[in-house]
Amino acid sequence: MREEIRKRMVQRLGLWTSGQELAASLGISRAAVWKAVSSLRAEGYDIEASRRGYRLSTIPDLLREDIIKGGLDTKFVGRTVIAHPSLPSTNAEAKRIGPSAEEGTVVVAEVQTAGRGRMERYWHSPRGGLWMSVILKPKIPPSQAFRVNMAASVAVARALGGLYDLDVRIKWPNDIMVRDKKISGILTEIGADMDSLDYAVVGIGINANIDQRSLPEEGRATSISWELGREVLLVELASRVLTELERCSKELASSFDQVHLEWSQRSATLGRRVRITTRNGEFEGEAVDLDADGALLVERDGGQIDRVVAGDCVHLRPSK
Repeated sequence: MREEIRKRMVQRLGLWTSGQELAASLGISRAAVWKAVSSLRAEGYDIEASRRGYRLSTIPDLLREDIIKGGLDTKFVGRTVIAHPSLPSTNAEAKRIGPSAEEGTVVVAEVQTAGRGRMERYWHSPRGGLWMSVILKPKIPPSQAFRVNMAASVAVARALGGLYDLDVRIKWPNDIMVRDKKISGILTEIGADMDSLDYAVVGIGINANIDQRSLPEEGRATSISWELGREVLLVELASRVLTELERCSKELASSFDQVHLEWSQRSATLGRRVRITTRNGEFEGEAVDLDADGALLVERDGGQIDRVVAGDCVHLRPSK
């Protein structure tokens, strides 16, 4: 019953609703309504009370299903939102439900206890960050799966640049950078057979309201609040990222030229001298281009061009 009252208050944001009306429509007592309102206030909802009833003044910055969905103007991304106070990993949960979930389903958690980055690396995911995974089902072959990662990277870069006027860059293959420091990471995992991609889980982790000094990669990582000198609204950030992701994902199965171009223009890697580590060893060279399938083209000192499909990339000194 408390959840029903919360939903109605959010739907009637800024409007008065009488306690008697709530009680009658829900078949409960006025005392039960008051108890539910008191519980919501304790959770952070700013609910006023007067002779006219109750009024929710502002949407609280809580990562709840209805609050996130209420800020979206999308067609399919975020139509279903599954929010948790804590999860081991939003990607793991999204992969679990991926085959049966509708496209655009979002799994979000306030805290991840076993967040993961690429190659199973631990991802520090305390309260104050934005940790979410989105299930996409583009009609593309598995060979084009890296397009999903590129689209997500561009979407996050657009969101951070648009909301906070930050100079956001993309480091191959999946890091989002501000002032050469990691502020966000993308982890895309797929379910596919030989011929078709069944679903893609796009994990997005953003260091939002986190003290830079608490980050494991101190000196090489940053947060939005650290860059701006103030905290930001997580709900607003989630809404903008999901909106931009839907826009970028619409190009996955058609012309991908605009996303590819924007990725290249925002690249922190192209034109840099890099060290590449793959299963076959390590080498250095200059990152000269990004192939249509997401492979990084690296020119070795002798002039040989290597296509790097998967591996670690370390930026060395800037290219002259």
